Amino acid sequence: MFLCIDIGGTNIKSCLTDTEGNCLDRMTVRTPEMYEEILEVIGSVADKIDSFDACAVAVPGTCAPETGEVLFCPNLVCLTGQNLKNDLEKSLEKPVFIENDANLAALGEYYFVEKGNIKNMIFLTIGTGLGGGAVLNGELLTSDISLFEAGHINLTPDGRQCGCGKRGCLETYASIGGIIQTYRSLSNGKEAENVNVIYNAAKAGDKVAALTFEVFGGYLGVGMASLANILVPEKIKIGGGISEMSDIFLPHTLKIFSKNIYPAYKNRVSIELSTLKNTAGLSGASALCKTKLSNI
Repeated sequence: MFLCIDIGGTNIKSCLTDTEGNCLDRMTVRTPEMYEEILEVIGSVADKIDSFDACAVAVPGTCAPETGEVLFCPNLVCLTGQNLKNDLEKSLEKPVFIENDANLAALGEYYFVEKGNIKNMIFLTIGTGLGGGAVLNGELLTSDISLFEAGHINLTPDGRQCGCGKRGCLETYASIGGIIQTYRSLSNGKEAENVNVIYNAAKAGDKVAALTFEVFGGYLGVGMASLANILVPEKIKIGGGISEMSDIFLPHTLKIFSKNIYPAYKNRVSIELSTLKNTAGLSGASALCKTKLSNI
């Protein structure tokens, strides 16, 4: 059994899985503001479980998987500089593995959905931010530092300010915040309470709302083409909350992607929605435990 933890800026999701990734017990709690409180939440989840063999944690930022340190976590700054792996191993007394949350979402989608079908895949998770992970030759692309910060490829030099400190990142246009900011700009300052308001307005025929999603879809298409031009995956899969709104943006995304991908690669890369959706990260944590333990 594996204890799988997905730390988000808003919620901490947990799940106990068997070795096939089947979730046996799921919990969601609000993410505390202090690091010690996050450790306590994970510890309390573990206390409710009779036994497990290992724990894997999806981290919303850049980490060092082998040493266990969280290197940069702009949306949950209390994690930055902490050695999450070591601290949890002391309290849980079990092996603990950590990896970037989008990387684990990619691993989960590949391991439990695509393994045996394809060998190369990019996974993008679009929500509060835009994260990404890549699988090459059947293995998650990683190193001594978590890789593939897809949301931070630069689309517009000196463009919108990003939470990472740079400007013009893909995430500033292709995310929930990016959609809301685009809508505000196109509507001369009109505020939307959340992205669902804009989506529903677009579905109801609001031209500004529809144009907002067209702009979003265009930026996403350019970003995906840039990634595909480097890695040439067999599939790019889209997950995260915004993927639920694909009917309003995906046709335009596919059009822009086709215009911007390197011609020789055009018919080699397909774009699909995630099968696991918002459970991909927890599934990836389960897959990480299984693969790590098999190598020990």
